[in-house]
Amino acid sequence: MRKKEHENSEFSTFLNIDYLYDILKNNKIQLFLLYKIDIGKKKRGGMMNNKNLQHTVETVYQNCDGKRIHRIVKQIARFHRIQASEGYRQAAFTAGQILGQLGVKHQIRTYPADLKKKCFTQTMFREWNCSEAWLELAAPWKECLANYTLEEMSLIQRSAAGDFSKEDIPVVYIPDEISPEEWTEDIRGKAIFVENGFERWTEKMIREQAAAIITVSMPEIRPVRVNVSEDAKLCRAHANLSFHHYTKESESRLRGFAVSPEAGRRLKEVCIEMQKEKKQPLVRFKIASEIKDGTLENVEAWIPGETQEEVLMTAHLCHPRSSVNDNASGAASAIEAMGVLQSLIDEGVLEKPRRTIRLLLIPEFTGTYAYLEERQKELSEIVAGFNMDMVAGKQGKDAGPLILVDTPDCAHAFSGDLGEAIFQALSRECAFGGDQVFVPMFSSVRVPFVFGSDHYILSDPTINIPTVALTQWPDKTYHTSADDEAHVDEGMLQRAAAAAAAFCYIYAAMNLEYAQELLPVTSQRFFRRIDALRRSDCKEKSARAAYLKELAEETLRRYERLLAQEAGAAEEVFLEERKLYSRLLSEFEPWEAAGESKTGIPARTFRGPAAMRCILAEMDDAQKQQYRKFTEKYPLAMKCMDYIFYETDGTRPLEEISRRVRYQTDIECMEFLPEFYELFEKLGLVEWKVSPACQ
Repeated sequence: MRKKEHENSEFSTFLNIDYLYDILKNNKIQLFLLYKIDIGKKKRGGMMNNKNLQHTVETVYQNCDGKRIHRIVKQIARFHRIQASEGYRQAAFTAGQILGQLGVKHQIRTYPADLKKKCFTQTMFREWNCSEAWLELAAPWKECLANYTLEEMSLIQRSAAGDFSKEDIPVVYIPDEISPEEWTEDIRGKAIFVENGFERWTEKMIREQAAAIITVSMPEIRPVRVNVSEDAKLCRAHANLSFHHYTKESESRLRGFAVSPEAGRRLKEVCIEMQKEKKQPLVRFKIASEIKDGTLENVEAWIPGETQEEVLMTAHLCHPRSSVNDNASGAASAIEAMGVLQSLIDEGVLEKPRRTIRLLLIPEFTGTYAYLEERQKELSEIVAGFNMDMVAGKQGKDAGPLILVDTPDCAHAFSGDLGEAIFQALSRECAFGGDQVFVPMFSSVRVPFVFGSDHYILSDPTINIPTVALTQWPDKTYHTSADDEAHVDEGMLQRAAAAAAAFCYIYAAMNLEYAQELLPVTSQRFFRRIDALRRSDCKEKSARAAYLKELAEETLRRYERLLAQEAGAAEEVFLEERKLYSRLLSEFEPWEAAGESKTGIPARTFRGPAAMRCILAEMDDAQKQQYRKFTEKYPLAMKCMDYIFYETDGTRPLEEISRRVRYQTDIECMEFLPEFYELFEKLGLVEWKVSPACQ
């Protein structure tokens, strides 16, 4: 019978609308009762009698409107949204106005944008605005290569002012295979042209006073972005590039233009041809810009809960005009999610959640750092986060699947499990061969933790806000002016908003019923990892099994902390889960760490991730040289640096840190850990709780 089939489904506790319909029909209950229950198929009506996860997702999904979100996208995308700029400020106030129209409480929070302000290890940018910029080839022929008025991305963000409109500036072409250290020709007062990797040249430009840099810097993203100079969509596009200033000297010396791949190809050809005659092309340019002490803004909105605890939703509002998928799509979807939740709560369709749901629309990274630094004393009240960054590109040739990025192991979270369950619920889009099998009309995938957006700041153990990210990859138009309105899909906007709304509401309203639905998803995750370990030929199975047992136990504790108000009823549920994990892990030999460590116990002296650009800017020449030598000697070190800091909690010796990093990255870092900590100790970022010399 239908009931039996339902109980054997992957999510055995989902009580879906179709199943309810059958129960009501079979029991000859009046159909008017169904109308009161079936709000998942009605917009903004009825009372919520069914609180299961599937129903919650369906409810918010049916009330999210892709066309309405698309209109919000267009309102945001019309601004040139550079961090700490007038364009970004206008976008922030526009977002605030829209939230107000939707009935959501909100405010604009302002923070200093100057080089004196530091949040954790992140130095704040100064404010930058530009009114005019252009670059033209003056010889051997005349050609406009960049015009800020027509395309803002043709100017590298935060370029210094300079008027060379009446001067002929020689262009020096430097092939990609040549490093700044290898280049010995004079670049003073000249414009250097490098096709890719322009950031490598900024220090040399400052030191040798180059007039400007010209670049394409639109790297391939296989398989969607190859041969960009021949691509019909990208050949005339410009890359989204920025200088990262943390010194006044950098601010005053760096100027640059991003030319299209097509223009870059022509410029390269003429450079090579004229080199044969020992000549160089000439350019003229003008940049009317200003860098000053200013402000940056966070848009903050909230739906009040009943306790001091909070769930955080984030999306970065910045990036050049238009930058639609990145990230007007995430910001607009987040606004819609908050508006829909507020409306459903106001109408009694959804109950008021126990925890406050808070939205932050931010300049990427800097806004998050500023917010966290300001709220250091209250961070323990934020129990989870959901970050949205590129969520609505048209799937297929130009954009890949919708991706749920999991939390790192150190978060000990079930946030990824909730995201997976929501993906499953959203996938019930089209019935296949009846009404028990459904197929999705979109592609999605859950992946292990990776860096790249604000979620990695929030998930840092010193912040302890386990945050998943909703994103999309690959994206053909990523960080280019081709990321325009035509690139986003209204159906994806609706799904993204629904995923954000459902995640934040369920986490905010978390009770034993929701938890019991999620526990099978959490268990399946650990079952897969335990089974993979059992089948592997790993030589340290016992140690890895102990590691998995610790993760499972800490994850259950995070559940329990959220369910403190239902502790009695939950105790038996979690006891059974613990017994299950114990049985599965019983085949592995017990493991204990080796005797007393000889390598010492390091501890971080800072909160949040290490903002390396800022840290490098503060190094003296000797320290920079030491850092470069270290990274050249151990190239894998930078790939796992954040994992190393995540595990550096002041209790673990180097051997244990190395082991835990290896379990997450497959990188063996023990050989370079002593040098790693020696380097960062000199920078004041690490101290020894127990010195290696004292072991």
